[in-house]
Amino acid sequence: MTEKEKILQYVRSWKVVGEELDRMKGEELRAMSEEESAARIHDVLLMADEWLKLNVPLSRECGLVEQQRIFQRCQQIRT
Repeated sequence: MTEKEKILQYVRSWKVVGEELDRMKGEELRAMSEEESAARIHDVLLMADEWLKLNVPLSRECGLVEQQRIFQRCQQIRT
C-alpha cells in the first residue's frame, strides 16, 4: 500500500468514525435530563465569562452595538 493510499484510508476511516461520534453525541444530548442540560449550559457560560475576562479589553462599547458590528461582518463574509 502506497503512502497516498494509507492517507486516503485514514481519512475515510475518520470520516466514518466522525459521523458515528456525531450520532452518539446527539443521542447523549437527547437523553439528558433538564437538570443535566442546565448544568452544562451553566458551565459553558462560566467558561465564556472567564474567556472574556482574559481576552476582552476592559473598556468595551455597548454590547448591542458590538453584536450588530459582528453580525454585519459575518454577513459581509457570506456575500
